Amino acid sequence: MWQWLASIAPVAVLFSAIAFFRVRIPRAGALGLATALASAALLGTLTLPVLADSVGGGLSATLSILYAVWPAIFLYEFMREGESFTVLKDAATSLSGDRMILVLLFGWVFSSFLQSITGFGVPVAVCAPFLIALGVRPVAAVMLTLLGHAWANTYGTLGLAWDALVDLSGVQDVAATSLYAGIFLWLINLSGALIMCFLYGRGPAVRHALPFVLAVSAVMAGGQIAVGQVNPTIAAFVPTAAAFVLVLGAFRLGIYTSEWSCPSRLLAAPSQADVPTAPAAPAAGNVLTSAAPFLFLAASSLLLFTLPGLHEALSGLRLLGVPLFYHAGTVLTLTAVFALLLLRREGGVDRAGTVRACRAALAKLLPTSLGIAALLVLARLLFNTGQIEILAQGVAATAGIAYLPFTATLGTFGAFVTSSNMSSNILLAAFQSEVAAQLAAPAPLVLAAQTAGGAAGAVIGPSTILLGATTAGVQGREGEILRPLLVISLAQALVVGLALSLWIGVGA
Repeated sequence: MWQWLASIAPVAVLFSAIAFFRVRIPRAGALGLATALASAALLGTLTLPVLADSVGGGLSATLSILYAVWPAIFLYEFMREGESFTVLKDAATSLSGDRMILVLLFGWVFSSFLQSITGFGVPVAVCAPFLIALGVRPVAAVMLTLLGHAWANTYGTLGLAWDALVDLSGVQDVAATSLYAGIFLWLINLSGALIMCFLYGRGPAVRHALPFVLAVSAVMAGGQIAVGQVNPTIAAFVPTAAAFVLVLGAFRLGIYTSEWSCPSRLLAAPSQADVPTAPAAPAAGNVLTSAAPFLFLAASSLLLFTLPGLHEALSGLRLLGVPLFYHAGTVLTLTAVFALLLLRREGGVDRAGTVRACRAALAKLLPTSLGIAALLVLARLLFNTGQIEILAQGVAATAGIAYLPFTATLGTFGAFVTSSNMSSNILLAAFQSEVAAQLAAPAPLVLAAQTAGGAAGAVIGPSTILLGATTAGVQGREGEILRPLLVISLAQALVVGLALSLWIGVGA
């Protein structure tokens, strides 16, 4: 028992510091790391080689993530300086006066599309500013965007988390696992969108957007199931791209274009919530200039990640363990440079604006980088010193067959600790597979629940929340984002766990 308590202490300290004591994430990460070191020493698993590997592995993972985070922040600052978000927001509101649907368009559909090809926190860094431009409060904008793209984490980033699950679990029936994972992720997708509506405007917003949500969810999550059976690499990309085109087509047909609003506590100016404005559409050239970086991002991602033979040619080129080319950071860097050059040429950003944007980005980089480094070294240390294994085995051994409803919750826990669905699968896939064998439960169902829980838990990853708060300019308020999302992600994981138990019970 004392070993389990010692192992849970670092996670408890990290969560409490962020959620209840409003400690900034870099400092909270340091507190969690210090607690993990003390716990490992108490357990007798802390040695110099383990410590060295934890620090080295954590910093290597940090470099990989920061390679994507840094250019994402610069891209945001360049586009903010060039007022690209405002132009695109005005273009969207000229197509529809329905603010609730526009929030879903950017916070759910577009963020899921970005997650499908990039990941690494890019969706929240890019889409939260859109919601802020629509009048959503910054903290709420981060929260809604995290919630909106959670479901796409398993097959997002062109299937990295899915590959980790399959490779490390040794599951034999990959097709069945993909099918069950797609169904569980549909629950995350649908519930996430409906919760976004409820948070925005309670019952009236849910009733108003329900047909939209059901149709788009069928395309995105249903399409992911279908494509996942054929090509998991593009299982999230194809349906999210189709959903985005579907919504724009619906606007062209006059569907969900009428002005609609309801009182919302999420809007920065509640007194104006009942009077949405629909500005005239910006000039086509301005819209194209503002949208061009996103088109470039999508095109270059597809070229780099799906062109036959290119992966084999480029994936082996690494610097300090980080792929130089086959990485989301590469396309983000190219996109940031492309955006700056385009905005400079079109007059959207002058030399002084470039300097301001770079200064704003650099001011955000240091605290964000230190926070992510502390969290990833902590995650690596918990794994290397066996504390994750002690926690997982303790839960399974104590609960027995009653563990099954909490299968997804363990995946959520792994994603919280590591800020990544992929890392949750890396840490827990083999363990979940072994538990399934011991409990005589179908491994495909258990592993599907694991990755669905990891997707739900990705929204409460501290480093992802830190990135979103940094981009939205609300550093130090990460606890306000974490607390409600924790309740939501755990509820989603429990629903998946109950569905798993019911499925196994019916099969038995």
